[in-house]
Amino acid sequence: MLGGTEYMAVAVILILAVALLLFITEWVPLPVTAMGVAVSFYLIGAIDATTALESFSSKTAMIIAAMAVIGEAVFKTGGADKIGHLLTKVAKDERVLMFAIVMFSGIMSGFLSNTGAAALLIALILGMCSSTGMKRSKLMYPVIVGCCFGGGITIVGTTSGPFLQETLEGLNIGQTMSFFEFAPLSLLLLVISAVYMGTIGYRLLPERPANEGNFEEDQSKKEDFSSVPRWKMILGLCLMVGTFLGMIFEKQIGIPLHFIAIIGAIIAVGGKCLTVKEATASIPISGIIIYAAMVPVADAMTNSGAADLIAQGALSILGSVNSPIVILFLIFLIITPLTNFMSNAATIILFTPIALIVAEALGIGPKAILIAVRFAASIAIATPVAMPANSMAVEPGGYRFMDYVKPGLPLTLICVVVSIVYIAMFYPLTAGSV
Repeated sequence: MLGGTEYMAVAVILILAVALLLFITEWVPLPVTAMGVAVSFYLIGAIDATTALESFSSKTAMIIAAMAVIGEAVFKTGGADKIGHLLTKVAKDERVLMFAIVMFSGIMSGFLSNTGAAALLIALILGMCSSTGMKRSKLMYPVIVGCCFGGGITIVGTTSGPFLQETLEGLNIGQTMSFFEFAPLSLLLLVISAVYMGTIGYRLLPERPANEGNFEEDQSKKEDFSSVPRWKMILGLCLMVGTFLGMIFEKQIGIPLHFIAIIGAIIAVGGKCLTVKEATASIPISGIIIYAAMVPVADAMTNSGAADLIAQGALSILGSVNSPIVILFLIFLIITPLTNFMSNAATIILFTPIALIVAEALGIGPKAILIAVRFAASIAIATPVAMPANSMAVEPGGYRFMDYVKPGLPLTLICVVVSIVYIAMFYPLTAGSV
């Protein structure tokens, strides 16, 4: 017979199982599923009302909103478009251009949102293909590959970065994550992916899009920045650079990350880089809801005993495994397939408490485990539903589901191996090591 605590633990696990199914199938919108999880946890008593909603006003939510406004200001003033046009001068060969697109979209997504960077480059490439005759089917997929790995250049490049930073600091073991914590591995994966796309990936992508000729109307609606005053473009670019410099030197200037981002957003709107309506529309409300509503998962699993229950099940399987490398491999084996069907941030939030419990039981360094969870959940290039950017490329590229799997699966395997080797080399795998 199960006691009251066991019933609650089982209820939390069942709620998460249903949520996982809904995230994968998207039978209901993702924000609805996320909110349903938070409300369900409250109704069964796993969390209180304050815990269920407090993350909506967290510093992470503020960073997401403010950085979206700054990114939109760079786009609206023509700064991003100006930078994007440099791609046309890189090369006329598709293979070389694929390499450049991966690198450029990766760098852009490190300083803008993945969705914004993808939207800009997809529009730019559509125009390039119309004027040069290059194949859209070869040039759209590299955009999402770059956006996938480029988000890790800075810790605020994705919503999961600040969350993992807070989680590690909350363990009170004297460790944190720097602003560029993910950058070395992210840049390594970015370069490897760029080389792959210019060689093996080129052959695995389809020769021609299935819907060629359907985007003339969309191209005619491409934004014209010729009437935008030059000072606005300069201000937008300076804001982007200034905000990130402020975040890098957060401790030196004594202003928290989220306030630096908010100040930048205030200047963007107050300086007329974009209107209040445009700024409001740029904020990814759905992304914030998914993030904030899923944060209480960790508390619900801990309070109900579900985390211990799952961890015990994992330990019964992994208990005989003495190698931290094998544990890292199993983390990637479980998480990476799932993140190609559900939100990266939700996957990270879901598996972080479980991974930490397993790490503590097996004596593995928590920072190494968190880095592993982050990258395992960020290799999302093998399906068109893995990220919003992936979905955006389907129609303009004329892609089908398998057009993502063919180039994406081999690249995923390469990135998994590289990530595991890197983490094992540069992060302490034994708890207590520095």
